[in-house]
Amino acid sequence: MDDPYKVLGVSPDASDEEIKKAYRRLARKYHPDVNPGDEEAARQMQRINAAYEQIKNPEKARSGYDPFGAQRRGGSTNAQQYQRAAYQYIRFGRYREALNVLNAVEERSAQWYYLSALANEGLGNQVTAMEHIRRAVSMEPDNMEYLRQLKRMEGGGEDYRTQAGNFRGFKTGGNLCYNAFLCWLCNLCCFGRCCC
Repeated sequence: MDDPYKVLGVSPDASDEEIKKAYRRLARKYHPDVNPGDEEAARQMQRINAAYEQIKNPEKARSGYDPFGAQRRGGSTNAQQYQRAAYQYIRFGRYREALNVLNAVEERSAQWYYLSALANEGLGNQVTAMEHIRRAVSMEPDNMEYLRQLKRMEGGGEDYRTQAGNFRGFKTGGNLCYNAFLCWLCNLCCFGRCCC
């Protein structure tokens, strides 16, 4: 395991303020928002976060908690951090970066599959998006957010057809007899004008 003080570039007798300043300086340099898609920067940011956490919480280190190993294994604490980062990327339409962050996590929860579905849908990977949203729902069948997303994605084709039909001035999916009547009426009007 790396020496957390060396990772942050401070001496072991550094003050809390010096440690915070070193952490912030490195975070500004290696943060994923500054280096989108850069896996080496993401790894450096993981090491920096783990070192800072180890210095702030030495009890965890003494009790056998290995923040560096947890990050390499995709431990639950880091999985949650990655998923929060992925969610932010998705919010801003940066789907490729969201998938890069998610792919660094080995522990794949229902939330992981949900976020992956959103990112894949944003990139146009509909098959993967459907597989992942269905997996999220199967893992947490009572999660209303996941169910809503599944319903929206499954109805995506119908939503598109409805919007396209409304754009052309005709509402689709209504009463079949009514639509046939409208077509007959249009033909009658056109035929009537041609004869006049």
